[in-house]
Amino acid sequence: MSEAYMKMYPMEAKKKDTSGKGTAVLEIPEFKKSWELYRETSMDITKRFEYMAQCLNFTDKDTDAIKESKEIIAANLKALLDHIYYEKLIKDPWLSKWFRDEKGNIAEKYVDVRRAKQQKFLLKILECKWDEEFWNHVRWVGAIHVPTFGLEEMYIPVRLNLALWGYLHQYLFNLFAEELKNDPDKLRRITTAWTKFFWIFIDMYHIEYFLHIFHGHNLTV
Repeated sequence: MSEAYMKMYPMEAKKKDTSGKGTAVLEIPEFKKSWELYRETSMDITKRFEYMAQCLNFTDKDTDAIKESKEIIAANLKALLDHIYYEKLIKDPWLSKWFRDEKGNIAEKYVDVRRAKQQKFLLKILECKWDEEFWNHVRWVGAIHVPTFGLEEMYIPVRLNLALWGYLHQYLFNLFAEELKNDPDKLRRITTAWTKFFWIFIDMYHIEYFLHIFHGHNLTV
């Protein structure tokens, strides 16, 4: 990933020198260290995850808590996906465009295809393998919705991504609250772990969005 990143954004791999008459910021060890951390976590997705996990205190205990929630999610996965796709997304004026045929009508076969892809994605998350392959997959799923990397019709603005994943987040929390109402400690562990995971996930998912904006492309968020 780092080699591909540097080929796409060679300016990030160049040595940064201070200029002008102001303070030579990069000559100050503390500032230089922070810049090097930025570059490292931009080019190496594993280091990016490690840094985010450190900031959020996302530990093995959180991974274990997410694994604890597997049984609850598995038992309710069909209902969750049916609700999101057949009750929520097909009513959204932007996202419903993916489910419409050439006449503009909702086509159930299109809904089923995307629902199946989302199910596969959620099951991959529940494997709890936070390795380079997994985070590159998350980055790729986000990237295909950026016009530079995917198709124009696949584009989803950041605000709609946040709305969609935010809705899934609160749906899961309501589900956990109902299923674990008699076990508040387990509820706390699971909801805390998922909250941390979602913040890391959102960062990874939007890497190409942020790069697209940073490098001057006309992309609304």
